[in-house]
Amino acid sequence: MYGKIPTGEITVTKAGRLPCNWIIHAVGPRWTGRQTDVELLRIAIKNILNYVCIQNTHIETVAIPALSSGIFQFPLDLCTDTILETILLYFQKKQPTGNLKEIHLVSNEDRTVASFKYAAENVQRKLAHLSPWENAGTIPSSIVMLQIGQGLTLQIVQGCIELQTTDVIVNSGYKYDLKSGPVSQSILKKAGFEMERELDKVKLSSDCKMVLVTKGFKLSCQYVFHMAWELEKKHQILKDAMKSCLEKCLQPDIHSISFPALGTGMIDIEKNTAARIMLDEILAFAKKHMKKTLTVRIVIFPSAVDIYTAFCSEMMKRSIELNLSSNSVVPVPQGTGGEQRSGLKAGSPAINLTGVNVAEMCEAKEWIERLVTSEDRHVIENNHILYLGKKEHDKLSQLQTTSGVSISETVSPLKATLEIRGAQADLIEAVMNIEYMLCEVQEEVARKREKSLSDLLGQWTDQQGKLDDRENSHTYLRYPIPLTQELEDQKKQFEKCGLWVVKVEQIDNNALMAAFQEKKKMMEERTPRALGSQRLFQQVPYQFCNVVCRVGFHRLYSTPHDPVYGAGIHFTKSLKKLAEKVKKTSSTDRLIYVFEAEVLTGSFCQGNNLNISPPPLNPGAFDVHDSVVDSVSNPETIVVFNGMQAVPQYLWTCTQDRTLSQHQMWGQDYSSGLAMDSSPQSWWEVLDGSTV
Repeated sequence: MYGKIPTGEITVTKAGRLPCNWIIHAVGPRWTGRQTDVELLRIAIKNILNYVCIQNTHIETVAIPALSSGIFQFPLDLCTDTILETILLYFQKKQPTGNLKEIHLVSNEDRTVASFKYAAENVQRKLAHLSPWENAGTIPSSIVMLQIGQGLTLQIVQGCIELQTTDVIVNSGYKYDLKSGPVSQSILKKAGFEMERELDKVKLSSDCKMVLVTKGFKLSCQYVFHMAWELEKKHQILKDAMKSCLEKCLQPDIHSISFPALGTGMIDIEKNTAARIMLDEILAFAKKHMKKTLTVRIVIFPSAVDIYTAFCSEMMKRSIELNLSSNSVVPVPQGTGGEQRSGLKAGSPAINLTGVNVAEMCEAKEWIERLVTSEDRHVIENNHILYLGKKEHDKLSQLQTTSGVSISETVSPLKATLEIRGAQADLIEAVMNIEYMLCEVQEEVARKREKSLSDLLGQWTDQQGKLDDRENSHTYLRYPIPLTQELEDQKKQFEKCGLWVVKVEQIDNNALMAAFQEKKKMMEERTPRALGSQRLFQQVPYQFCNVVCRVGFHRLYSTPHDPVYGAGIHFTKSLKKLAEKVKKTSSTDRLIYVFEAEVLTGSFCQGNNLNISPPPLNPGAFDVHDSVVDSVSNPETIVVFNGMQAVPQYLWTCTQDRTLSQHQMWGQDYSSGLAMDSSPQSWWEVLDGSTV
């Protein structure tokens, strides 16, 4: 290929002095926020794979970077997810004919390496039950559903509108140019030129109606409803178009329809307003046509997290207003159709969760139950509240004004909390916005800790500035392992204390282990006789498990401890004491997460609540102890003040419910290699009968 290379295409040259045979020059898309950007990235990756698998069958290895994530500003996590998904689907569909043995996903930036690693785990889970290429994007990684009356099911999903498999897909464009706008361009490109020709014919014969109808052509739908925007009265147009589209679904061969988040793009309707209008019309239709069986899906582009949050908030608010909060909140496998479980009568309202990660489903179910049963008060407990700055406090102030809630912040030696008070519907919207903000703060803090870890290792090893190039410097592996005799014995100790083990995962983090070994060496040089390490335990809330694997232990991430021995990082030698605390604070059906860590206890002394750092070895001495304990003669609680003195080895997932621990959904987790989470179908028995 000569001259200008189109976006998504490739050209190949020899490698010159580089240590490889060929260079594939791939042109990725410049990020514009449109759905077509994702499709163009997929095309570029598929062209690379076609070359190395089909056109040049001598190639055995290929290295692919995070294409477009640099100067083209493609969002990193969306970029790596798309690349991994494309690769996996490519090889599910095609049997390679060449000699390709390895694909290397490469970057010289730690954050990109970590993003590739997370994407590999997430995409594997998401695509575990998918095989055809055409299904890409039709089954979302998460789906929020609300059953309204006997016939209408409302779904909010993240995905691409042109990839949906409903009977109808709704297109959106300006009245005199229905091919304009990112939604329309994505749909028309996927459907093929036949749709453009039919659309031109329909426009001429329909006297410019608000909603035009064409066939689906190459899309996986029967019909496309083309909504025509005008420049004025956009709110009324959205209302009328929603009503028109839904009424067209009354014909007997239509049972499902997919809408994009209408008006939130180039039309510039505020996202909360668009969500309110769309749900108003859907609910009005459900009330008027109670016998019509229809699935209404609202599809949000994956990178538009704020729009997705707004629509989910609005759905939650409506479920409260319509008195739906007394019904079950249960995870439901996709593809189960109208089957009813958990004691629900057919057609009764419910919020359904779908997922493949058992622990995530447990935590999500409990969080939603707490939220929807809050009448006028909800408390968020998260130590990252301590890291809220002026920007975040300004957002909280704005929330109080716009949502009509009051927010109070409380900080104590044990924990930091936000208390939100207000009407239930307003409360739910405010809580979701605050939780999203805290997730962003948590990620920012974790990245700063990763940077500090790199700097510290650089100082200790005299390689400052070189560590950024070190492979896997901030990646970790967390994977289920078969139970060795040592782990079987440890499992019996857990169960002896009433904690029934459902899964054991090993943690491998090269950067944390390197820092731990350097700290150990320094302690050996200072006090060789006093040096010692022990296998100790720490309970951690689910939301912090990954971040502990990633950046190590910190006071922020553990369950609250009374700082009677000092304001440090608390570990315990006694599983019995840990279990006693669990029984006081956790319900029996909750999952409990306990890290087993190697901890450098070194020289220790009796702790007290005034210790914010280790006390001196002797009064007036400059050298200090390495840790403090509850009892010098028989220590069971050990407190360290430096996270580098501990490295996570295993994560034990437990429950107080023996029946739950023996459920078949955990059976496949004892296998070698990377974790593959349980199928959602295995959740029915476990959660049967649970109600909000």
